[in-house]
Amino acid sequence: MDIWNTLRHFKRTERWGDPDMMNGLLLLLLDEIRNRIDASIIIHCGFSTTGHVKKSQHYAGNAADFHIINSRPFYQQVRHIEEILAELQVDDCVGLGIYPDGNTPYFHLDVRGSQARWGYLYGAYCSYELARQWAERQAYKEEQA
Repeated sequence: MDIWNTLRHFKRTERWGDPDMMNGLLLLLLDEIRNRIDASIIIHCGFSTTGHVKKSQHYAGNAADFHIINSRPFYQQVRHIEEILAELQVDDCVGLGIYPDGNTPYFHLDVRGSQARWGYLYGAYCSYELARQWAERQAYKEEQA
């Protein structure tokens, strides 16, 4: 069975790298997240052989980088993704990275089998909580402007 034929929201022609190398569990999880957020998800990268940290989950087809297209501030998107992962009872077995400070804030999600959380600010890795708080403060500053 071709997993791609079961997905509602994604096509193998998106930026998956080699779509045949993508982990089916990740694809199903992303499809369900997309269904629950009711907004478009744009994939930046799936399977890759270069350009990531050593032992990256991308190299095994277990990860995807993406952003969500909606009007919610990024910190609210983060909260929503966290809620969905908890509802699906997978929050303790996935990696979730948040990258809030670029022109297009984005997520990394992987199905590594254990929980991992991190943030990325100003070109360096940091704690998940620090990146989350930074995103919240930025949204507050934008609201006050």
